Amino acid sequence: MRKSPLMKVKEQFGSKEALAGKLAPLLRRPEDEPEEEFERRLRTTSNRKLLRLWEAEERTKALGGRDAVIDFIMKAKFGERPEAAFRTRLEGYANTRLLDLHARYTRAAKRAG
Repeated sequence: MRKSPLMKVKEQFGSKEALAGKLAPLLRRPEDEPEEEFERRLRTTSNRKLLRLWEAEERTKALGGRDAVIDFIMKAKFGERPEAAFRTRLEGYANTRLLDLHARYTRAAKRAG
């Protein structure tokens, strides 16, 4: 039997509040949103989404961190000629979107290679 998101959260983190507390410092908070409001919003997010965000943070860390993922995407797209404007754009993306781009360029490299 497959475990529900609630069961996974309780098994891995103890509670939804504990998971939200671990995620809050890792995620980028919108500048115009107070920290308390951001944390309250995280605590009311679905268990499935919180688990997805946690997995994205873990995958990003496993790939060497956010900067390493951005460097990989830049190298795959532009080779050795840097494009500062595109890098600035990538730095504004969420980790989930960066991981999607990383997967796309990884698949493209395997097909070409």
